Amino acid sequence: MEEIEQHWLYALSAPMAALNGASYTAATYFETYDEDETDLKKWWGINNRQELLNMLSMADTGHALELKDAYWQAARCLPSEWPQVLEALTPRKRIQYEFARRTLADCGQGGVRAWDLGRMGYLLRAGLRKGYLSIAESHWLQGRLALRARHYYNSWDRYLAGYLFGKALWNCSSASDEELAQCLERQGSEHWNRCIMMNLSQDALGFFASIPWELPLNLPERPDTLQGGWS
Repeated sequence: MEEIEQHWLYALSAPMAALNGASYTAATYFETYDEDETDLKKWWGINNRQELLNMLSMADTGHALELKDAYWQAARCLPSEWPQVLEALTPRKRIQYEFARRTLADCGQGGVRAWDLGRMGYLLRAGLRKGYLSIAESHWLQGRLALRARHYYNSWDRYLAGYLFGKALWNCSSASDEELAQCLERQGSEHWNRCIMMNLSQDALGFFASIPWELPLNLPERPDTLQGGWS
C-alpha cells in the first residue's frame, strides 16, 4: 500500500491518538515505545495474538449495537411518530433513543459504530508493536475496518462525531437510569472529551486534509497466516 493509504487506515484510530499523544501516522501507534502506553494485558486483558484476534469481533458486536435500533428509528420516523416510539420503551431506552435523535444529524445512521471501529484500529496498531501481528496482517485487518467505516459513514466529520458520541455513551454506561440523561448532557464539557476535540482541531487538521474520505484504497490481499476468524 502507498503511504497515504496507510495513513488513511491509521486515521480510524486518530481520536485515540489525539487522546493519548500518539502518532497519527505511525504503523505502531506510538513512534517511540513505552511498555505502559500499550499494555494490552492491563487495559484489555489481551495476553497473546489469539486473544487480540478474538477481540476484533467487537467491531461488529461492540457497544454500538445498543443504539443500532435507536439510530435506525431516529432516521426513519416522522416527528409525529416519535412519541409513540418512545412510549413503548423503558426509561433508560427512552434516554438513549433521544440521544440518538439529537446526534443523528452529526454522525448519520452509522451512529456510534466509529467508537468500536476506532478502538479496534488502535488494537491492530498496538498489536503490531507487541509482535502479535505482522505489518501485512495489521494492514489487511485494518482494511476490514475501513470497509465498515465507509459503509456506515460518508465523511471524516461524521466518523469522528460517531466516535465521540460513542465515547460519551461509554463514559455514562455505569450511570443509573436516573443519572443517565444528566451524565450525557455533561459529556461536552468532560475533560478527556475536550482533550480529544482540542487536539484533533489543533494538530490533525492538515492530516485529515491530506487523506480525503473518498481516497481510493488499494487494500492488500489476505495473508495466508490469517485463515478463519473475524473478517
